[in-house]
Amino acid sequence: MTATPHPHNAHHPHLNGELPKAHRPRPGGTFDATAITFAAMGLFDGLTGDQRARVLLPHEDSGRTHWNFLPESGRHGLPLGELDRHQEGLAHRLIAESMSIPAYARVVQVMSNEHVLRELNLPVFGHVAATFRDPRGYFLTFFGQPQPDTTWGWRIVGHHLSVNVTVVDGDLVSATPFLLGAEPARFGPFRILGEEEDAAFVLLDGLTGAQKEQAVIHSRPPADFVTRTVSTIGDVEYPAYHGVGRRDAMITDEDRKALAYFRAHPRGIRAGDLSLAQRPHFDDLLAHFVERARPGLVGHEMDRIAAGGGVDALHFAWAGGTSIEQPHYFRIQGPVTLVEFDNAEDDANHVHSVWRDPSNDFGADLLIQHHLEHDHTGPPPSSDDAA
Repeated sequence: MTATPHPHNAHHPHLNGELPKAHRPRPGGTFDATAITFAAMGLFDGLTGDQRARVLLPHEDSGRTHWNFLPESGRHGLPLGELDRHQEGLAHRLIAESMSIPAYARVVQVMSNEHVLRELNLPVFGHVAATFRDPRGYFLTFFGQPQPDTTWGWRIVGHHLSVNVTVVDGDLVSATPFLLGAEPARFGPFRILGEEEDAAFVLLDGLTGAQKEQAVIHSRPPADFVTRTVSTIGDVEYPAYHGVGRRDAMITDEDRKALAYFRAHPRGIRAGDLSLAQRPHFDDLLAHFVERARPGLVGHEMDRIAAGGGVDALHFAWAGGTSIEQPHYFRIQGPVTLVEFDNAEDDANHVHSVWRDPSNDFGADLLIQHHLEHDHTGPPPSSDDAA
């Protein structure tokens, strides 16, 4: 005998054993988002009222996609230097929860490197160096208050560091742009981004002569990222003539054309054209960047790459010298992947590296998906629907 559903259950399909669509697991949905959210809630709740007012902006704020990692005045947010010891510990818990432990180790090293850079800069900048070479001069911002099952984001930004995390609907996470840099790149026991750089040279050195001709797109590297720090990567991007605030690595119009980024036409050698012996070197290099994400999110990132043509469709391009002492640059490019690494300034002893998603930086794709799946124009639910 079949039971007749209660008439009221027609408005509540989950009472008949079916979850509403908005509450069903989704591809890419993960508990990692909850772990990040809880860490963020712990930090937010540990701040004073004044600190909360300074750290919090609406999720729709236009500054959310401003991720410049170079020293600048007027930054919004709450600097680590104004947190007490307990609050700073909570901030580091959030940073660590938002990425892999090896990536977190690099973040801590990047911050600490400011101590070394301050001393190296004293002969040039004098006492002013202490005002902008500060290991606690990194600014935290929340875009939307962190809560479970909501859309919000957070950022920490400062010299040679820009981490941008977006959580959508409480279960989807975007971790790009993710930037790490080091100045100096090599000094005493420090070589913060050495593993990434070494992996690129292993791949380059393992190419045949003909493959190198294809991979090396220009004899001079850009002074910085070809795509710069634009909020949204366009169909075509050209590098700047020089680095911000400095002129020690200049390039010409011809260089800019040779180094240009074309979204629809990646430059360099295709991963699918590498030999069986060469391919692991490419995979290792890619992993150094994608695995900056929390381990639970890496599979989703690889699924996105697979949906965009797979790892085979990614391209590796090189510019500049072919030894570590010479200024050099490389990038990995695909529909949802862009890695850029440059070591051109300070006689090839000043590194910038970034992992970006041309279609999903700051959760752009995820937010579009969110708006398509949810009706934002209809009337609010009735009290009966909310029961």
